[in-house]
Amino acid sequence: MNILIGLIPALCWGLYPICLTKMGGSYFQQLFGTSVGILIFASFVQLIFKYSISTTDFFYCTLSQEYVGVLARRDKFGVLKKVSVSAVMPITTAFQTIGNSLIGGWLFKEWSGVLDNLLGLGALIIILLGVFIANGFVKIQHKDLVAYFILFLTTVGYWGYSGFPHYCSAGGLMGFFPQAMGMMIGSSVIYLIGHKKAIGDDRLGIRNISSGILFGGAASTYLVSLGLNGLVNAFALTQLNVVIATMTAMLILKEKPKKQIMSTLIGLIILILGVFMMVKI
Repeated sequence: MNILIGLIPALCWGLYPICLTKMGGSYFQQLFGTSVGILIFASFVQLIFKYSISTTDFFYCTLSQEYVGVLARRDKFGVLKKVSVSAVMPITTAFQTIGNSLIGGWLFKEWSGVLDNLLGLGALIIILLGVFIANGFVKIQHKDLVAYFILFLTTVGYWGYSGFPHYCSAGGLMGFFPQAMGMMIGSSVIYLIGHKKAIGDDRLGIRNISSGILFGGAASTYLVSLGLNGLVNAFALTQLNVVIATMTAMLILKEKPKKQIMSTLIGLIILILGVFMMVKI
């Protein structure tokens, strides 16, 4: 059951970049619309479960997500307009996997003993190998290097999103609503300064609320999975989203030529093997 819960974020986050692409809009419209959707989802969760959270924890959760939550989604919005979904997803998976695995395994002591560390690092290498094969890493064009560099820098947002709950007593879904509030505040400021348009009079911004509801479903179940499976395993399970996102982009958005499909499939299979190897530690 724990693993099944951990797979729900993978499904939602796998469909999320496809939804963003289909909804359209600028970075500002996508950022704001998604934040509204997340807040709507988080509000329903809060109304159903009526979580009680201290003022201090509420403040820290809100404050952290004003930066971390917005930054974590900056790569999807900005880079997806320059590089295809099927190219971005495997690379962002590699960046996130390295950081979150090492943070969880070493900083939070989820890998105990020499054997766990060797198996964890081995699984990490297998996952990265699968990512590089699936993406055709050596074929990255020179003009896209800046976009990938931005992708790497903004991945710190995802590291913070996964790691921060360990330092807050409001674990699991308890901190979801204030986190959503933080994302909403941060994205609203960016939207009003950068987009210079009335919030209620933005068709594309409103359309992207659906993307936010999808993200909210992923984020809420991921927070639950963190408590059930630990950071390393919870994150490793979510990275199966790259399989869903890459295959959907290939089939629906027609992003890759047929000659690259086989190498992509081989890479994704290797990635899955590495994920399940890490979960077994």
